[in-house]
Amino acid sequence: MNAFSTGSPGFPILTLITVLPLIGAVFALFIAKHARGIALITTLAALILALLIWTRIPANGTIGLVERFAWAPSLGIEYHLGVDGLGALMVLLSAIVTLMSVDAAHRVHHQPGLYYGLVLTLESGLFGAFTALNFFHWFIFWELSLIPAFFLIKLWGGPKRGPAATQFFVYTMVGSVALLISFLAIFLSTGTIRRA
Repeated sequence: MNAFSTGSPGFPILTLITVLPLIGAVFALFIAKHARGIALITTLAALILALLIWTRIPANGTIGLVERFAWAPSLGIEYHLGVDGLGALMVLLSAIVTLMSVDAAHRVHHQPGLYYGLVLTLESGLFGAFTALNFFHWFIFWELSLIPAFFLIKLWGGPKRGPAATQFFVYTMVGSVALLISFLAIFLSTGTIRRA
């Protein structure tokens, strides 16, 4: 993987905020006894990073904090991150809501390690989706956010969680396939799937 440009000198903060919840998820899975504490610390750290990102977005509305590395240039596939005001707002809101959901889940006693691991994986997927500037990268994280959401509904949902999880899976899969076909058509027409 070769770096070919970067718009944010210094630390790759967008990569950090995306990877941090995944690291927390691994610890939560393997240290189930302290899973909630690990999740709280991780989501609080993610919120601090989200606030830092919010303070560093360009004031002129352009995309800032750009991180860009080549993956498969011939296919237009690259690791391309960046945020504008809207993207940074969505990252911040995701961080706030995830922290609130972890704090409110103090009564989860059934497989807490798995529960908090899934919540943190979902947060990582959201961060990746809201900062991605390349379709392939975005699609990976979009799907990453759907998988833990399905299992959270299936395992910890209400009385009708089974049918709800099935409907969620069907609707999101149909949407994902439609998006994939649409963007492949765009790639065949334009020769690229990256945002300018």
